[in-house]
Amino acid sequence: MSGKGNRMKWILPLLSLMIALTGCVRVKTEPIRVEPIEITMNVNLRVVQELTNFFDELDARSTVMTPLPPENTQPRND
Repeated sequence: MSGKGNRMKWILPLLSLMIALTGCVRVKTEPIRVEPIEITMNVNLRVVQELTNFFDELDARSTVMTPLPPENTQPRND
């Protein structure tokens, strides 16, 4: 029985030491930073540039048009 009692003398101090050491562990966490995404702005700029190019090409191909007279008016006879 002396072997079993001898083990008990070591188990209790070892358990208390393990509990004391785990209480000293610290974990440092940093907050999550949310930053804007630049891709969204680049896509918007690309779309604006493509639309500008498209309409510039249409303007270059178009001819000068004369406006049609309004439908409800009759020509003047002066």
